[in-house]
Amino acid sequence: MALPTLIERLSALPSFTRLLATLPSGRRTQQVSGLPGSSDALLVAALARHAPNRMIAVVVDHLPDAERWLADLQSILDDGAVALYPPREGFGEVEPHAEVAGERVETLERMTRGEVRVLLTTARAALERTRLPRALSKARLELRRGDSWRLEDLLIHLTSVGFERVPMVEDVAQCSVRGGIVDVYGFGMSEPVRIEFFGDEIVELRHFDLTTQRTTRLAELALVLPVDVAAHDRDE
Repeated sequence: MALPTLIERLSALPSFTRLLATLPSGRRTQQVSGLPGSSDALLVAALARHAPNRMIAVVVDHLPDAERWLADLQSILDDGAVALYPPREGFGEVEPHAEVAGERVETLERMTRGEVRVLLTTARAALERTRLPRALSKARLELRRGDSWRLEDLLIHLTSVGFERVPMVEDVAQCSVRGGIVDVYGFGMSEPVRIEFFGDEIVELRHFDLTTQRTTRLAELALVLPVDVAAHDRDE
């Protein structure tokens, strides 16, 4: 049975209709039981579909549980409305901090744009006090053709928010400069962006392929999210 059909079948149940009509607000709670396997994710997907003005937060004990929810919901909801907010260093000591930071930054950025309808997180992450939203609002950049920027100032900003300056961009969280051209590959970018300057003006924005280093298509906007906001993302 197709997954959208499963949502339709569940949505047609009288018990779901009653639940949807009595969703609590404020500090009130409501318990739901009898959800074996991945039926809990199916229920959340149906609620997200029928209550589009609400954001649903799923808080679990451990990160692997949140990742299970993420896999289940991504197979059911195809509109990119699901996001994971992991705790600090949630992927373990062997993983680079940038992977965790990137997940947190990308999720918060999507939340500010109203794209997230189902947020998956852990109890630990929910209890952490953080300045990350404030730091993100200050450190994010939106670059467009015609904008005025001193190339040196842009490089100073990129390195100050954690970008590694390299001879050639080959991975996320890196930037490079060649003459009047700056390459940037930041969190949330489907492809890295090549920024061409003429004096202090951005005259061209293009995506490029990491393997060939050749430009692939024009970019209307380069949204550059910070890599490292550790100085701001700490307990008050």
